[in-house]
Amino acid sequence: MALVRFKPMRDIFSIRDEIDQMFDQFAGRFQGDRDGGLMRLAPAADIVENKDGYVITAELPGLKKEDVRVTAQNNLLTISGEKKKEAESKNETFHKVERSYGSFSRTFELPAIIDASKIGAEFKDGVLRIELPKNEEAKPKEIAINVK
Repeated sequence: MALVRFKPMRDIFSIRDEIDQMFDQFAGRFQGDRDGGLMRLAPAADIVENKDGYVITAELPGLKKEDVRVTAQNNLLTISGEKKKEAESKNETFHKVERSYGSFSRTFELPAIIDASKIGAEFKDGVLRIELPKNEEAKPKEIAINVK
């Protein structure tokens, strides 16, 4: 019988890594199972609120505007698209492939105060910026204070 040294910190970190992976999958960072040895990656996004509305900024490195689609329907905003794999040459042997390819989709629920007719999007340098303006009724209004 071999003696094995007990390393509680290693076990704790291992459990934490598994829990982190589970939350990553639940949060939509990784979607689906492995597809041809590659994980399909949903775009990372930031959501910021200001007085005029919300701004969603999503990272889509290596993609062109034509590869990305933004739709708004039934209080849902969906960013979808496809990252195509570069053409392989028969004279090359891949030793490691870590970049993700394939279709992706990410959906956000829109608050009722958004004016869907005024949603705008721009794409520059692999970053998608979507502006979601609030209805005029939802914007804060400053009330003048009279001094007597």
